[in-house]
Amino acid sequence: MIGNLGFFELTLFGIIALVVLGPEKLPIAARTVGRWYGTFRRASQRLQNEISSELQLLETQEMLKKELEQIRQSEQQMKAQMDALQQSLNRSKQHIDHQTAATWQQINAAADHSSANNPAAVSGENTTAPMNNYWFLLGDYDRRRRLPKAPFLPNYTADPLLSQPQNHP
Repeated sequence: MIGNLGFFELTLFGIIALVVLGPEKLPIAARTVGRWYGTFRRASQRLQNEISSELQLLETQEMLKKELEQIRQSEQQMKAQMDALQQSLNRSKQHIDHQTAATWQQINAAADHSSANNPAAVSGENTTAPMNNYWFLLGDYDRRRRLPKAPFLPNYTADPLLSQPQNHP
């Protein structure tokens, strides 16, 4: 506003103010106008800053919405991939279960055939055939090497001899 006024306009404005207000009131009026002008500039600057910060906030919110949408799409894609992997694993497990069942049937059939042809197996004598359905048992060496010792937990209600203090003379 003032930037558009030239020197001639300012001089003319000063002369008119001097004539209207007089030399006594002109400095007081100039101070008052200066204070109002400063207040107006501070208020307009504050308003501009608030509008600018609101616009930046809106832009940031829009960016966050876009990022959130991308994250949701990625999550949906990952869920679809996980479902596909789960289905694939289920199919593989079923296939392996069928193969294992067929293998066990073959082993049991072979064991039944060998026990039918072997009179020693029928009489209960020790044979070299593996024990069927005992594949999970560990030998002594493996048991000592792989399994920790079981903790000793006395059953006080079941064994009253353990719960009584023992006095040895």
